Amino acid sequence: MAWFWFALSAAILWGLSYTINQATLRYFTEIELLFFEAFVVFVIFAGYFVFRGNFSSFANKLTNPKTLGLIISSSLIYIVASYFILKSISASNASLAAIIESSYPIFTVLFAFIFFGQLQLNLISAIGFVMILAGIIIVKLYS
Repeated sequence: MAWFWFALSAAILWGLSYTINQATLRYFTEIELLFFEAFVVFVIFAGYFVFRGNFSSFANKLTNPKTLGLIISSSLIYIVASYFILKSISASNASLAAIIESSYPIFTVLFAFIFFGQLQLNLISAIGFVMILAGIIIVKLYS
C-alpha cells in the first residue's frame, strides 16, 4: 500500500508545483523556469552522488546502449512534456492545465500495451479510465 501514499504525495506536490509555477511564469519564460529547475536538480543530485560515492555505478549503467537509449528518451520526453505543461499553465491556468494533463493514465495504458505488450487495465482501472475521459470532455466543452 506504500505505492498509494507515494502516488498521493506526488499528486499533492505536483498540485503545489503547478500553483507556484503559475505565479513564477509571470516573471520568467517557460525555458528560463525549466533551466533553473534543471540546475537545481543537477546541484542536488551531484551532491547526492558525491555524498553517496556511487556515481561510478550510475555511469556503468550508461555503458549499455539499451539503458542509455531508454534514459535519453525518457529525459527528452520529460523535458518536452514539462515545457508543454508550462506553456499550458501560461495560456490558461494551473487548474485547467492540471485537469487536462491528468489524462496521462489513458496514454500510460496505451503505451504500456504498444511498447511492452502489457495490458495494465482491470475493471476498476477501466472505470477510472472512463471517468478521466469523461472529465476531460466536460472540461473541454465547458471552458
